[in-house]
Order: sequence, then structure tokens, then C-alpha cells
Amino acid sequence: MNSTIKVVNNKNIFTFFILISPFALLIAVKPEDWFGVILVILTLFYIVTQKVFVQNINTVIAILIMFFLKAVISLINNNFFTIYGAGADASGFFKNAAYISQYDFDINLINTGSQLYENYLAIVFNLTGVSKFSGEMLSILIFIISVSYLLKIAENLYGSTYNTYLVYFFGLLPGMIIYTSITMREPYQILFFLMSVYYFILAMKRGKFSFILFVKFFIVVFMLGMLHNGLLAFTFVIIGIALNKTLKGSLRINSLLIRILLTTIVLMLFIAFLNVFGISTQASDAILKGDITSYVDNYRDGGISLDSRAQYGVELNTNNIYMVILTAPLVFINYMIAPFPWQLTSVMDIYAAIENIFRIILIFAAIKYLKKSKGLKKTFSYQLMILFILMELLWSFGTVNWGTAIRHHLIGYGLILILGMPVLSKAINYFIRKIT
Repeated sequence: MNSTIKVVNNKNIFTFFILISPFALLIAVKPEDWFGVILVILTLFYIVTQKVFVQNINTVIAILIMFFLKAVISLINNNFFTIYGAGADASGFFKNAAYISQYDFDINLINTGSQLYENYLAIVFNLTGVSKFSGEMLSILIFIISVSYLLKIAENLYGSTYNTYLVYFFGLLPGMIIYTSITMREPYQILFFLMSVYYFILAMKRGKFSFILFVKFFIVVFMLGMLHNGLLAFTFVIIGIALNKTLKGSLRINSLLIRILLTTIVLMLFIAFLNVFGISTQASDAILKGDITSYVDNYRDGGISLDSRAQYGVELNTNNIYMVILTAPLVFINYMIAPFPWQLTSVMDIYAAIENIFRIILIFAAIKYLKKSKGLKKTFSYQLMILFILMELLWSFGTVNWGTAIRHHLIGYGLILILGMPVLSKAINYFIRKIT
């Protein structure tokens, strides 16, 4: 009994020091970073008020360790040197937002993609002052919120048993640590993706139509699509799936043909809505004109110049539907697996290969979990697997090199991690028992 109390007390003391450690790091901040300091406090407040975090002391420790590491990365990136991955897009987004703010350009949120993100940052800088640290702490807060939704999705499947494992494996993936700690769109994409999946699962679990739930789902899906053209394509897919299930389940429309027709009409109205309000994108315009293959070709061509060394070397042939069907599997396989051993020429290539191997392990673990699950749990699990595959498939169509793929894989990573964690955690526990 006394030993148990001692262990708990030690954990509490350890947790306390982790909790206050970010404050010690704040001696490195500059006066213009004041809003970033407030965001540190707000992030800690969010952590300690979320049931998915505080119901287990080990989960609290995990999320605080992750937050501490991300705060360190931000402070290093701001005060010492530019970390790997923060020198291109991240610096560009910050500089453009700072330029818009400092020179009083009109801020336009009726926008999409990187322009939307830059204008959003410019609003923050107008209100709080230009500060890269503040922009990065905002990314970190958004990511911490996304972790809470990851755990909420998991709890709808199998409870909170694996929450601590999920936090560590989700937050400490090297690509995740870097790209969600700087001024990038990834934290926001991950948040809106996981929120859309969470509300999708809630709607399916509820069974009957809920207007409030529908509005929440539509808003987060809309925001997801506005952040990236590739994610806009996924937006149409998840709305289509949700509508089909709502029409069949809540409205009792059993005819597949009628459901497809109604779903198509709603999606066309959605695209028309984007055009009317001037927030259409190249992707939505291509869908509306029935010229999506040309858009995909142009998008892939634009990515070829980014990193020619890391290109897959395979093309999606869009000449006709038959060639798309034939070449899509090859493109998808390369997106999921490459670089292959004979393509490893740098440290980043080796990392990309290791990450892909881990993802493949998770996929096999998820398949094993799917085979064992039953009832509604099995239904929800299959839906998550389908959404994960669709997300990765759509990304593969527009991704031409494995450097960019590291970032694109982050969006759907949480779903395959949730599905694979029950099997993976058992394997980890078995390994630990073997060596101790």
C-alpha cells in the first residue's frame, strides 16, 4: 500500500515539474512574444480541463511531455537556428502574414489554401503584434486540441484503455513533432480532419438525424476543404458518405439510385455555394466543369520541381478511366511504401522509409483488430479504415515525391493509429515482459 502511494506521489511530483517547465523556458521570449506566453498558459489550462487527458495520470504526463518538447522546438526555432522543415513553407507563411499585417494590406478571409492561412495569421498579428513564437504556439495549441479529438474517437471505439499509448505514438512521430510546432497548415488540417471524423462517428452512433450535429459536421468539413485543394476532394467524399448513410438510416430511403442522385445534387449545390461566395478553388472549379483529370495533371506537374531527387518516378495516367484504374494502384503503392531500398540516398530517405514501415505495421495491426471486433464496434472500425484509405488514396493522386508525402501522411495517421493500437500495445507489452 505504501509503495503504491509512493509511486503515485512520485508521478504527481514528476507531472508538476513537467507542468511548470515550459514557464522556465519563457525567459528566452522577447517582448513582442507576449501573446505566445498567454497561449502557453491557455494550452496548459486546456490540458488540465479535458477529461480525456486528466482521467489518467500517465496520459497527463504524456501530453505534458509532448507539449514541453514542442515548446522547446518553437523556442529554438525562434531564438537560435531554423530547425529542419521550418525553412521553406513555414517561413514563407510567416513572412507573408507579417507583410500583410505590417503594411496594412486588406485582409481577405474569402480565400482558400495557403492564402487563407496567411490572412488568418495576419489577423492574429494585427491584434497581438507580429511574432513567430505566437504563431507557432497557436499551431501547438491547435494540435493539442486535435489530440483530444483523437482520444475522443478512440473512446467511441474501445474506451480510454490506450490513451497514453495514443498520445505518445501520435505526438512523438518525428514529422508530427516538427510540422505541428511551426507556422504550417498541418495542425489545422489534422484538427478539422479528426473533428469531421468524430462528428461523423457520433452521427452514425446516434442513428437518427440531429440538426446541431449536422451543422457541426458541415462547418468542420467546410474548414477542412478550405485549407487545401487535396483536402477539398476528401470533403466531397466524406459529405457524400455521410449523406448516403443519413438518407438510408434516418430518412429510410432504401433505393441506392435515389440516394446517389440526392447526394450528387447536394454536392453540386455545395460547389455552387462556394462559387457564389467567391471561395471556389481550382479543385472545385474542375469538379464543376467535369475536368478533374486536367486539374490532377497540373497539380502533379507543379510538384515535380519541389524535390526531383525524391520523386516516385511513376505517373497517374489520366487519358481515360481505364488508364486511371490501371495506374492508380501503382501510384498508391509508391505513395505508401517509397522510398524503396535502392532509392535511399540521404538521412531523410531513411527516415521516410522507417516511417512507412511503421505505417505498414499499423495497417496489419488494424486489419487484425478489425477481424476480432464485433457489432457496432466492427462497423465503426471499418468506417474509420475506409476514411483512412480514401484520404491516403486522394493524397497519392497529387503527391509526386516522398518528401511531401511525409507531411501528407500526417493527416490520416491518427485513424490508422487508433485502429492498430489495441494489437500494437499488446505486442509492446509482450516485448517488455520478455526483456524484463
